[in-house]
Amino acid sequence: MADLSPAQRTAMTARVVLAAGLLFVTEALLRGSAMRTAIAGAVLAVGASLLLAAKRAD
Repeated sequence: MADLSPAQRTAMTARVVLAAGLLFVTEALLRGSAMRTAIAGAVLAVGASLLLAAKRAD
């Protein structure tokens, strides 16, 4: 397995967090829960900020 740079590892983590957040938002919207939607939005924001940090570091 090839060695990945820290930026590449952060980008992979960000993609996983974004995918999980997207599923979480979809599920929360379908159930109509405002609090779950807000928490899922926060998960998406964390994933997006990780992705931006990874792109800047690269």
